Amino acid sequence: MTTFTQAMAAAEALIDQLQAFTVDMRFLPRSFDTFFGLRTAIGSASEQFAARHNGDDTDRPAFATILDRCEQAIAIGNALTPNDAAVSRYAEAVQRAISAMDGQGSTAARPAFRGTLRLRSSPTPSVREGRRSAPEPYYASLVKLFPVEAVTLYPLAIGIAAGDAVVRLILIAVITLFIIVLRWFGTQEESGGDADVVAIAISVTSFGLYAASLGGFGYLPGGPEQTSQVLAFITIMWVALVPFVLRRARN
Repeated sequence: MTTFTQAMAAAEALIDQLQAFTVDMRFLPRSFDTFFGLRTAIGSASEQFAARHNGDDTDRPAFATILDRCEQAIAIGNALTPNDAAVSRYAEAVQRAISAMDGQGSTAARPAFRGTLRLRSSPTPSVREGRRSAPEPYYASLVKLFPVEAVTLYPLAIGIAAGDAVVRLILIAVITLFIIVLRWFGTQEESGGDADVVAIAISVTSFGLYAASLGGFGYLPGGPEQTSQVLAFITIMWVALVPFVLRRARN
């Protein structure tokens, strides 16, 4: 008999595996959007499932399905190689796990990225027994607003620039454009529609502060150490507080 705890432990293990793939240089940058989208989607699905079923002993078949599909995806991930066919097979396995958490009988593929970065700050109705799912946790909003994709690319840009300030600034602009394009689709609803321009602007600002704290735009009068300390402090405060303020404003 599969328990809720076992099912969620398997889901967490799969989430950890996806998170590791987002920084695995074997798959970057070609497969980053796939892994990042799946990571965010399964994180949201597991949170919603936990809110609906925590302490509920009547859905054991669903728990067993989730455990089985997560373990299948993890097994595929353990042997994953950096080629499109293998990544596609892994993505399909993860999507089956997501479908199980959503309570969908069909294993048809759902969008792997669109809508996964959209903030969901207010409770949404659940189809099961008319319940309302819990609002998105603060840390989920934090993850969606902070551009981890840019943080992954920035050290590569510094290496490419090799001390050339002009090249560095051009690469920072390219990464900024990448953030905008990626999140333009990621903050739309799954069915399409308008992007969340405010969330995109926050992500761009977060990256700008992060790059500035590492000397991407030059240094303050006190030199690299002062630049790092002052701007790192501002960046941490910004990243920590903005999700909270935005969630409050939209509730």
